[in-house]
Amino acid sequence: MDKQVYLLYAETQVHAGSGFEIGVVDLPIQRERTTGFPIIQGVKGALRAFFRNTQQDNSKSKIFGDEIVQNNTKETKPGKVAFSEAKILLFPVRSQDKLFIWVTCPLVLSRFLNVAGEKEALEEIVKLELEEDRAIALDGSSRIYIEEISLNARNDVCLEKFREVLSRISTCAPIQSLQTKMSKDVAIVSDTMFCDIVKTMTEVIPRIRINEATKTVEEGALWYEEYLPQDTVMYFVARVMAYGNENLLSKLREKIDGKIVNIGGKETIGKGMMWVNCFGGDEDEKSGT
Repeated sequence: MDKQVYLLYAETQVHAGSGFEIGVVDLPIQRERTTGFPIIQGVKGALRAFFRNTQQDNSKSKIFGDEIVQNNTKETKPGKVAFSEAKILLFPVRSQDKLFIWVTCPLVLSRFLNVAGEKEALEEIVKLELEEDRAIALDGSSRIYIEEISLNARNDVCLEKFREVLSRISTCAPIQSLQTKMSKDVAIVSDTMFCDIVKTMTEVIPRIRINEATKTVEEGALWYEEYLPQDTVMYFVARVMAYGNENLLSKLREKIDGKIVNIGGKETIGKGMMWVNCFGGDEDEKSGT
C-alpha cells in the first residue's frame, strides 16, 4: 500500500492524556505499554478537526470517513486512509553547554527508518552498540550533558547515511536556526537510557482552579499534568486502504503539509500546537510496505 510519513514538531508543550491515575502525576501522557515511550493516539481525530475547520471540499469524508451524527440512522462509510499513532523520534533535553539538545536511541531510529524506507541509514543504526554510560554525539563532541547527567561520547562510528536523513528531518523545525541546530545537536543514547529520559524528563505542570467569589484556590482543586516539552519531534504514517485511492494521499499532503495543527488536549491554554511536515516528498507516495 502507498503511504506517507509525516513529522510533527511541537511548537508548544503537548498533552495527549491517558486519563486520571493515582500517583504524583494526576494526568499523565500516553505511552507504549512495553517501552514507556511517549505516543499520541488521536492523530486522525486532530487532522479531521483541522479539515473540518479549514476545508470546504468533499475530500474530508473520503480520507477520514463520514461524521457520526447522533440519532442519524444513515449508514456511515469508513475513511480510505489509515493513520498510525504518533511515535517519538527526537526528545529535547536541557544541556548545560548547548542550552538544549535532542536525544534518541537505536530502537526509535530503527522504527522510523524502517517505515520511512531509509534502508542504508537503517543498516548503519542497527550495527550500533552502545554502553549505558556512553552516547554518540553527531557534532563530534567527546562529552555530552543531559540535565545533570554527563556522558562520554563516541564519534568514531560511520553514520554518513543517517546524517543525510537527519538533515532532511531537521527541515520540520519552523525556523532556520532550529533546523541548523537539529542537524548537529542530536545525541544517540542506549535504548535503556532513552527510556529513563522520556519517563523522567517530561514537563510536569501544576494546575489550580480559582473560586470566582473568593478569588482563592478551591479546596482540592490542585492537580498535576504531564506534557511533552516544546521542540519534541514525533512522526506518524498515513496509508491508503486500497489501491486506486492514491490521489487521496496527495490531497492530504496538499492540505496539511507545512501547517500547524492542534493535537492533544488543553488547546484553550495554548498547548498542543504542532507543525506537520511530510517526510520524503513524492518518494513516500510511491513506496510500499
